[in-house]
Parts: sequence; structure tokens; C-alpha cells
Amino acid sequence: MIRYFLTNYSFKLRLRIAFAVMIALSVSACGFISYYISARVVQDNALKLSQDALNKSSQAFDEKLRHVAVSLMTLFISSAFDEAMKDVVAGDPSTYFKHYSALQTPFMQMKLNEPLMQSMLVSTPIGDFYPTDALRQTLNPFKGSEMYERIQKERRAIWVEGHPDPFFSGNEPVVSLVLNAISLLTVPDSYIVVNLKEEGLRHFLTDNIREWREGVTIVKEDGTPIFENASYRYAGMLQEPEFVAKLKSADYGAFNYEYKDEEFLVNYVQSTLDERWIYLSVKPKAEVLSQATSIKWATIAVTLACIVVAFFVSNGMTALVAKPLTQLQKLMRRAGENDLAVRFHSGGNNEVTQVGMQFNRMLEQITGLMEDNRHVQKEKHRAEIKALQAQIDPHFLYNTLNTIYWKTKLKKSEEVGQMVMALSKLFQLGLNNGQEMTTIKKELLHVEQYLSIQQKCYDNLFEYRVEAPQDDEFQQHPILKVLLQPLVENSILHGFKDKQSGGFIRIRLDKQEDLLIITVEDNGHGTDAQEAERRFRTLTEATDSYALRNIFQRLRLYYEDQADLRLSSVPGKGTTVTLTIPWSGGNGHESL
Repeated sequence: MIRYFLTNYSFKLRLRIAFAVMIALSVSACGFISYYISARVVQDNALKLSQDALNKSSQAFDEKLRHVAVSLMTLFISSAFDEAMKDVVAGDPSTYFKHYSALQTPFMQMKLNEPLMQSMLVSTPIGDFYPTDALRQTLNPFKGSEMYERIQKERRAIWVEGHPDPFFSGNEPVVSLVLNAISLLTVPDSYIVVNLKEEGLRHFLTDNIREWREGVTIVKEDGTPIFENASYRYAGMLQEPEFVAKLKSADYGAFNYEYKDEEFLVNYVQSTLDERWIYLSVKPKAEVLSQATSIKWATIAVTLACIVVAFFVSNGMTALVAKPLTQLQKLMRRAGENDLAVRFHSGGNNEVTQVGMQFNRMLEQITGLMEDNRHVQKEKHRAEIKALQAQIDPHFLYNTLNTIYWKTKLKKSEEVGQMVMALSKLFQLGLNNGQEMTTIKKELLHVEQYLSIQQKCYDNLFEYRVEAPQDDEFQQHPILKVLLQPLVENSILHGFKDKQSGGFIRIRLDKQEDLLIITVEDNGHGTDAQEAERRFRTLTEATDSYALRNIFQRLRLYYEDQADLRLSSVPGKGTTVTLTIPWSGGNGHESL
């Protein structure tokens, strides 16, 4: 990717992008480091502040509950409670109502001292004592209840987590303190239940925490919140074993926890009042790092602004540095499109100017070399074409003169005269005043003179027919000279070899679209398809297909890849040679 960028984009664009990338990388690196450091500082401060706030709240909450326990001393030291406990110890229920009335005063004092108190119950063998404003559920005795079983098991004062009040009407959610009745005498099977308002306790817990109050709660050691009536926002998180295990790892601490693809900061501290209770604070990390997020967006904005400035600065820089290079690039492109008259002009003597001067000298040298090469190639083509034509003349002349000689011996003077005249006409048309091009009419007359001579050389060997449009446009169209004569020569020498008579040659010329199609057919011996293909493939090599090889080379020299020669043959039926020549084109027509 980097190599592609370095080699395929313009210098101006690369310089512009380099400015932008350098500024973007430097600003982004500074911004990322600043964001990382600030995020760590904000997170550490948030954890510390959250831990401090949670510690203060837990201490205040524990102190509140201790105050409730201490306020019971108002009841324990009252004379009404002491007299009631004496009758409880004596097992005398006759004074129950007297004691019930007397205890209303300390009950009232306790409620005034502790506004969070919902209700209070003193359970004794001679009866239950409770404030008169509380409506007792007589069907739910304390003895035999879940609280009773629990205090019997633990043998100490206990705090019971949030639950509906089972002893008084309304089923209000309360947190209860249960303990044995305390007196100067040993009081058998007597207990005190103090019910505190759950809602009031929950608000008291979060009063010292201004933010993320919904994430603060008290949980039991198994992760269950002690407040029953209030739904906890992260209750699902508390049920995960990994989360509970982290809470049990120490008496207090903080950790990061991922829940539902979101990361949270968790603070916790164990209650000093009940070791089974844990104060918990859960905060979304994204909210904690909101200040750092503003730094991130500010960094992004500054980076984008710097990139925009970099593009404007790079434009000015590249205008000074890349303008001569851009000019030289345009001139090179025009030179690549064969406009060799362009020249580079620039002031100064810097590296680009020196390259431009070398470019000018190179164009001058190329122009001279191209002119020299054009002249050399033209002469080369002339020499090659004349050499190929010269290869045909000695071969045919040898055969013809040999025939004239023998006919002279046989005193066939008339036939000799016809052959001499035909040979003279043949040479006149073949030489064509030294021009490489002739017309279709002259080319047909040339091959007819050749066929006439060959019929004299080989009596009764073959007949021929020429088929071509007779209109002047077709007859006067330019064509490379001496094309047909080698083809019919090939038919006579190879197709009619060892044949005494019955030979037939058909020459056909036709225009199809922008092509001139020349077909020479004979009914000679022919050959198999593989042999015909082999001969065709080796036309440019030293084979016995002398005439066909020369035609093929001449066509490629003049028409290049626009012309083609095809040979097909069937054993015992004959051979067909097809020339395909462009109607217009070639290396240039000479005047006819």
C-alpha cells in the first residue's frame, strides 16, 4: 500500500498528504496521551471520591443503627419496664394492662428520639406490649416466627433485612432489630422487636451521596440487596458469581466490572455493625469519564482543524516546489504523444531546471534519430522488397528460356515468337517502371502472360480461368505487384507434378467490406491437412514452398499484420490459397 502510494500519486498530492499526516499524527498522539492521562486521573479521583463518600455513608448508616440500639436504653432503665419485667419473671399476668399503660410513656419517648421507628413490640410470656397507635396483628405471635427461630439460633441481637412488617397491620417494609429483653433480673423468653422504616433508611444512606444515588445500596454476602421494596438498577449484576466473589475478596476496595457490554466502576465496604452486610456503589465508567470525553472531542476537533490548515499550507508549499515538476510532467506527456516540438523553460539553476535542460537535449537527439531511422527503414523496405522480387525472376526465367530453346530446336518459330512477346510483356509489367505498386488490371494481365507462357511450356497440362469485377474502380485499384504469379507457379510446380493433363487453375478476386480477397484454386494432387498446416507454419523458414514463402514475407513487409495468407488442401482434390489484403493501407502507395 505504501509502495503504491509512493509510486502512483502525484508529487503534489503526496506532499499535501504528508503535511496532513504529520500534523494529524502529532496532534492525535498528543491528544491521545492527554486523554489517556486525564482519563486515568479522572477515574482514580472518581474511585477515591466514591470510596470516601461510601465510607462516610456506611459510617453514618451504622451509627444510625447503633443509635437505635442505644435508644432502647430509654426503655430498659424506665421504672415501667422494670416493674413489668418483675411480673414477667413472677409469671403474674394479672397486672398486664397496668404495665401496658405504663409502658406507653417510654414508647413515646423512643419514637420522639428516633423518627425512623415504624413500630415496636415487647414479647413476654404474660403478653405483648406495643404502642397504642400501632394496630397489632394478633394472629401473628412472635414466638414461632422466623425472627424467633433466628434469634434462638444465633443467641445474640440481630438485624433483619428489609421485609414486610408481620406483627402490625399495613405490611409496611421495615428493617428490624431483634434482641433479648434486658433487665436487672433474668427475664425468661422475652424479646424486643424494633421496626425501622425501610424507605427512610434508604434515603438516609444516600443523603451524603449527591451523584449516582441509584447505584448505591446495601447487599448481603450473597449479593442480595437488604432493601426489599426498592428495585435496584444493577440487580442482575449482583447475581453473577464473579461479581459476588470480588465483593468477598476484601473488607473494602474498588474494581472495574463489565456487564452487558458496558464497563462499571464498583466501590464496596463491609458494615461494621453486621459483617454480613456490604455497602455498595456502582457507577457507569462512561459517566465517570465524561470530563475526559470532552477532552477527547476537543482533541478531535483541533486535529481536524489542523488538518484543514495543513492542506492550505501544503498548497502554498507545493505551488513553489511542485510547479516546475508539474510543468515538466505535462511536457513529457505531450512528448509521449509524439509532440517532440515541446521545450522546457524555467528560470533559476536548481535541480528541476537542470533536468528540464537535459529533457530538451534528449528531445533534440530523439528527433534527429527518428529522422535518420525513418530514412534507413524506408531504404531497408525498398531493398527487401526488391530482393524478394529478384528471387522470383531467375527461377521463372530459367524455366522459360529452357522451353524456348527446345521449341527453337523443334523449329516451332510461331510459338517461340508468342512466348518471346509474352515474356517481353511479362517483364514490362513486372518491372513496372521500378515502382512497387501496380493496379489490379495490370496484375491480372501479368499473371495471364505468365500462364500463357507456362501453357506453352507444358502442353495440355492445364487450363485456367480468371474471375474479377470489371468496373474501372476495381480494375484501377492499387495492389502490390507480382502477387498472383507465384501462386499459380506453386500450383503448376507442386499441384500438377507428375500429371500429364486435366489440370485446372481458377483465379478469383473480390472485395468484401474493406478487404480484397484473392483466391487461387487448383485441382492438383493436394496433400493432407497436417502437411498443409506444416507447410503454412514454415513459410518463413527454408522449405520447398519457395513461392508461397516469398509472398508471405512481402505481404508482412508492406501490410504488416493487416494481411494474411491461408492454405488449405485435400488429398486428391486440390489446394486453395487465399490472400486477405486491406483495401486501403500499407506502408504508403507510390505514384502509379
